[in-house]
Amino acid sequence: MKWSYTNGKLNVSSEEIDQQFLLKELIEEASRHQAYKKKIFSLFLVISLLLFFMQSYGGDIPSNASTYFYIGYLATPLIISGFISSICYVLMRKPPKQVRRLNKYFKD
Repeated sequence: MKWSYTNGKLNVSSEEIDQQFLLKELIEEASRHQAYKKKIFSLFLVISLLLFFMQSYGGDIPSNASTYFYIGYLATPLIISGFISSICYVLMRKPPKQVRRLNKYFKD
């Protein structure tokens, strides 16, 4: 496999096929994918805050409980929101087409 960069194009040639990738398109697709990751993180934060609010709305934090209770009490909304966010990430992720095609050439 050979590759070269000329005039804003990344040229990749292998035994089967020659491909040209525009650097501008690769950067745009990578930035869209990065923005998608930020949206998933903000979804995690919103769900976490919503669950913390719902958990504390009904009453006060119990007193005289063990340390493990408080760890579970505070970690449960984080675990649930992490689970929901990871499911959304897996179901809705769409790797960039150009980047995926380019990665296919550079994998061993």
